[in-house]
Amino acid sequence: MTPIVVTVSDASGGAKYSDLVRFDSWALPNIAIQCNVTGTVSYTIQTSLDDPNSPTNPVALNSMTWINTNDTSVVAASASAQSNFIFIPTFARVKLNSGSGSVTATFIQAGLMGQ
Repeated sequence: MTPIVVTVSDASGGAKYSDLVRFDSWALPNIAIQCNVTGTVSYTIQTSLDDPNSPTNPVALNSMTWINTNDTSVVAASASAQSNFIFIPTFARVKLNSGSGSVTATFIQAGLMGQ
């Protein structure tokens, strides 16, 4: 998978969220994440299994349930960090909890099964 990069900045007025990152449910489940911090921030990587585009069980975008990742090194984090998912969430995002700085997150998913 081509790396997907999202950036979110300046949550001094309240929490902000990055664009959503959609993963390939037919690819391998290994997903690498690198978060690069600039300035002063608190951020959290969040995931959701909800899918607004599901043909059988769509969930409205503003009704999606977001769960903090199980890797506590990227929950309420303030420094650059690397993490991973060993499962495939439907979506991920970066929640900028507070701070005037920014976080740029790069997500890379392993290739297709059988390749």
